[in-house]
Amino acid sequence: MDLFTDVAGMARTFPLMRGGGALLVLVGLGLVVGGIGGRRWLLPGLITGAALAVLVMMVGGITKTVFDGLGYPAIYQYIAFGVGVVAEVGLVNLVIAKVPDRESREFWLWILLVVGVHFLILAVSHGPICGLLCILNAGLGLLVPAIPYRASWIADGAFKVTAGGTMVWLSYL
Repeated sequence: MDLFTDVAGMARTFPLMRGGGALLVLVGLGLVVGGIGGRRWLLPGLITGAALAVLVMMVGGITKTVFDGLGYPAIYQYIAFGVGVVAEVGLVNLVIAKVPDRESREFWLWILLVVGVHFLILAVSHGPICGLLCILNAGLGLLVPAIPYRASWIADGAFKVTAGGTMVWLSYL
């Protein structure tokens, strides 16, 4: 499959794409709401979006609608998914250890960068749509202190909503 010409076949190559896309939309909406709402809304927005995403994934997994018409992932895709999650947890713990101020701009931008890095690993299991933009956005925020971190947070959420919506849409072609 050529990723650049056979976008309709992408979901068959990456059956986890539909569920991952739904997760991204909900987490992205949480990021946008948190970014717009201000500092005290960042974490609640993220947690709410993530909780809704997990709920949708559980329902989709139990009812099998997440794989409807796509087949099931190969074992290496499940392994890549697991490695991505473990890497994200490890890197988040590293950020927590290295940036003790949980309310700082630097802390939140490093968290966004970690999430983007884990998406690069998940490209093996979920497809290549999400990841690079998230890393570039967080990196730009870290390199250019004049950019308000809430702007980076909102942009990251918008990237996730767009990428996730695209992933879900492509999974039905």
